[in-house]
Amino acid sequence: MKFFPRSALLTIVTATLGLVAPSRTMADLYFVHRVWSNAALTGTLQLPEGNYTIMNRSPAPFTAVNLTLSVNGTPIVLFTNANTQLIIGTGQFFINATPTTLTFSTANGNGTNPADLVFVDTGGVYDVPRYAIGTDGAPTGFEVAFYSGGSPLADVTFPTVFGIAIPEPCTVTLGAVGVATLMITRRRSQRTYPKAGNLTTGTFNKLENGLTG
Repeated sequence: MKFFPRSALLTIVTATLGLVAPSRTMADLYFVHRVWSNAALTGTLQLPEGNYTIMNRSPAPFTAVNLTLSVNGTPIVLFTNANTQLIIGTGQFFINATPTTLTFSTANGNGTNPADLVFVDTGGVYDVPRYAIGTDGAPTGFEVAFYSGGSPLADVTFPTVFGIAIPEPCTVTLGAVGVATLMITRRRSQRTYPKAGNLTTGTFNKLENGLTG
């Protein structure tokens, strides 16, 4: 039998840790579940971790939008776009994406300088149905859903946690694979070599032949 090289073990450990370690340049996935009045917004948003400031209709940082608007428990539309056309003038919309939460906030918004982020299905900021969250100068912020049967509205205090990070399944899976590989390797190594105190002449000859052959 041949020895399992220590370098191979180090390669397994290094590769496993490299795969498990999260990359901050990749987009994270956040679960959204907001309920107010007779409406609910549920789904996911995806974007890289970081702090973002949206001003003067600059693009939203989301790499994927999948939010379903439901009214009275019935899904009515899937939003796949984020629209920033109502973030203008002095209005600012802040997005803070961390390893655990997705937080929204606003600043300097008023009636002529709104800071409203809008989710729609086709891209138009005034499309119906749509969902909007932001500040237009009232003492508190708001969230509202527009659909053919009404426009349920609720107050929002900023900053507000808008989503919760969904852990990457590969982190747990790859960690388990790495541990399992090391355990299997160790067991094979233990079966390969007899304990030093139990070597007989025949066993020693077999071991020597295995190492030289």
